[in-house]
Amino acid sequence: MKKAGGLVGRLATSMLGLFGAGPARTGGEDKILSPDDAIMVSDMDFKSADPEDIVQSNIYVVNALLGEYLRSKEISQAALTSYYVDYYLTQVNNGGFSQFVFNSNWQRETVALIRQGLRDMRAPRHLALFEEGVASVEALGDAGLAAYLSSDYSGENAVRDSLEATDGRFFALEESEDLVKLNARWLKRQPNLRVLSEEALRKEVERRAAALPDRAARAQAALDDEPRYMKLIRALCAEAGQTLQRVTAGDRTEIYDGKTIRRLSDEELQAGKPGRAEIIWYFVTDKGVHLIAEAGGRAAMFDNAARTKIAEIDAP
Repeated sequence: MKKAGGLVGRLATSMLGLFGAGPARTGGEDKILSPDDAIMVSDMDFKSADPEDIVQSNIYVVNALLGEYLRSKEISQAALTSYYVDYYLTQVNNGGFSQFVFNSNWQRETVALIRQGLRDMRAPRHLALFEEGVASVEALGDAGLAAYLSSDYSGENAVRDSLEATDGRFFALEESEDLVKLNARWLKRQPNLRVLSEEALRKEVERRAAALPDRAARAQAALDDEPRYMKLIRALCAEAGQTLQRVTAGDRTEIYDGKTIRRLSDEELQAGKPGRAEIIWYFVTDKGVHLIAEAGGRAAMFDNAARTKIAEIDAP
């Protein structure tokens, strides 16, 4: 059974630090908090020979902006296009098209950005497979899609299985249409790309955050609306005296019995994981990678490497 990842997740002042190859490209400086804002990446990642680096640099900046409570219409649409194409790639590589649909909650804006990105990045085979997958989702109808999104993904799930029809062909495209390379190439040729030092990136993110007139209200609303697991993670971090940096992924293939955490066997996964209480979430603090697990009305925070318990709180 496939592991349900998250998004992975991986987490910037004005004219400082322009290091673009050739003539400096400075489009977008006066269009902050708009879809026409600049794409921003670090100079080191721009110069890197590894195409993954510039893609991840853009993801880092977009995550930083989202973390400052900017909304999608206040972030460069080109940056979001690259961001969601990579999200799609990561989700399908991790657990197939069915996992992408499930974890993305099938947001229409996300679907539209991925479609446009695959078209603009000149990935026609990937685009054809994506459209085939979209048609499969649309065939479910609104009620069928809602039922799938609220189902137990990892148990017996006929809809999930039906959405995996394109997976084999998707993986076969890795060599002929490498989405990381196509994404990186597309990013580098965008006219509003800004190549900045790490310090300049940080200041640009801060400048956009400071420009939000209602940032405090947004921050409070975001805290109020956070899912239960996020509130528990924050409470555990406070109990442990650590600073939460980001949540990275959820894992449905492990189980916690109140004492130890163990990986479920293939037989248990096939049977729908009897006894699983809550999804295990991984997160990063100023002290490293940790995870949260629940059992018996208690939530515990563990060090990921040593699997030692760091803190524990009531979790009604």
